[in-house]
Amino acid sequence: MAKRFTDTDKWNRPWFRKLPQAYKLLWSYITDKCDIAGVWYIDFELASFLIGEEVTQAEAVHLFDKQIKVLPCGSRWLLNGFIPFQYGQLVP
Repeated sequence: MAKRFTDTDKWNRPWFRKLPQAYKLLWSYITDKCDIAGVWYIDFELASFLIGEEVTQAEAVHLFDKQIKVLPCGSRWLLNGFIPFQYGQLVP
């Protein structure tokens, strides 16, 4: 089980504050379920089931535009800034 830091200031940021409720839950789900590098393996069927409301990839990509990078394979997202937030500066 991964333990994660959470950004409690996200509630004060306009991009998060203006999200529809289901997409606030989706963002929390993604940040909890991504791997240690901040990569989330896309599964909107499971996310919608667990959230209890339909969420779509197209709308999420639009709403999370600056927070994610859709990886070239198309089946994963990289969460921008995840590694520095969770681990600080990495050193070899």
